[in-house]
Amino acid sequence: MSGRFDLGRGFYWLWCGESLAVVGTALMEFALGVWVYNHTGSTVAFANAVLAATLPAVLFLPLAGGLADRFSHRAIILCCDLILATLLLGLMALLWTDRLQPLHLYAFNALASVVSAFRKPAYQAAVSLLVKPGKFTKASGLSSLSKNTSALVAPLLAGAIMAHSGLVTILMVDLIAYCAGSLLVVKAFSGLRRVVVDKPEPEPTTGSAQGHVRLALRFLASRRTLLGLLVYTMARGAVVAVATLMMTPLLLSTLGSQALGMAYTWAALGGLAAAGVLIVLGEPRNLLVSATLADAVLAACVMGLGWVAQPWAYYPLVFVAICVAGIADACVNALWMRNLGAASRASVFALISMLTIATTSVLTLLAGFAVDHWLQPAMLPGGAYAAVLGPWLGTGVGRGVGLLLVSLGALLGLLVLALLASRAMRRLGRTVPVSHDRQPEAGQSPLAS
Repeated sequence: MSGRFDLGRGFYWLWCGESLAVVGTALMEFALGVWVYNHTGSTVAFANAVLAATLPAVLFLPLAGGLADRFSHRAIILCCDLILATLLLGLMALLWTDRLQPLHLYAFNALASVVSAFRKPAYQAAVSLLVKPGKFTKASGLSSLSKNTSALVAPLLAGAIMAHSGLVTILMVDLIAYCAGSLLVVKAFSGLRRVVVDKPEPEPTTGSAQGHVRLALRFLASRRTLLGLLVYTMARGAVVAVATLMMTPLLLSTLGSQALGMAYTWAALGGLAAAGVLIVLGEPRNLLVSATLADAVLAACVMGLGWVAQPWAYYPLVFVAICVAGIADACVNALWMRNLGAASRASVFALISMLTIATTSVLTLLAGFAVDHWLQPAMLPGGAYAAVLGPWLGTGVGRGVGLLLVSLGALLGLLVLALLASRAMRRLGRTVPVSHDRQPEAGQSPLAS
């Protein structure tokens, strides 16, 4: 095939099926978060639902990758879709009988997270079978298009559906999307039977995950500037994640689900704008300074989100915050790539992901507890902070989350100032190592290069 269909029919069927699954998942995640907060009024309960949908996948991804190398990708994807459809039917039954509780959603999110962890590597491996060499970039672009489009449309659509029809409609749409996507997956693999059978067995892997983590820690400890960069990466990742998470209870408690959907739409537009800026401007001369300057703007936006109380002020702040966060993310990732050899990148990036997820999880739990048991009561009329901070931030429902956002923005701003004040860190941002891709010498650890 040629032209715009040069990726092959199989991939386009698979891509259409995955796009349906992505849209359905985005609708469901938004709706379940709204339902939990509306039925509990607790920031802790909302944060727990998000954590339940995040942490289990991290634990099972290594096992899922091994299974995807040994079993049929089509079988794994179809089994995962069948399990997710069964879980959705269980939720719908609980909802119809008026027995649905937040605990059920925690269990659903955790199980769905595990299922998704097994589905993702199988889908990625399937793309490598269905797409010809040299076309992977275009395939990745189409997959990214689906994700960005769903991020842009799904929250607004889910907010409107929740406002008029409730959660059960969202679950029905999601169930239909998964079933239709499964049929498209079957169609995608219909002409691939011989290729799958003839696929060579994967070579056994060597080394242990614990060993790679120890080597990565040893490598980072050998350079103080990289340790500083690690702390910065963990801290900014946790602040951005918690600030994004806390926007949901803030807007739900003050403006409702439709306003939240609009905020997510502006956030998706900000992410697309960041991609456009990076493509047009290219890589900056000093990556660290560029990242910290973008994060300085981000810190101001996060503080502003906790300060303002009107929709017309939230939306542009969300847009700018996500845009500069995307630019800073790209600069930080490029900085790591610039300072790590090819042989050490996988281990170090795995360690960074583990530590960032751990930091984000702890900060999320602390933030939810602080809002429910400390900040929100203190910002109610007559509360401990109402007299001092009330004239600036206001008092009442949602102002505890506002105070948290102001505090997070201030902490990020202080971190930015500390990095900019360090000459060694500024030098790290503009230094280009002579070579990081050389092969390690005999008997030398790859991480020592």
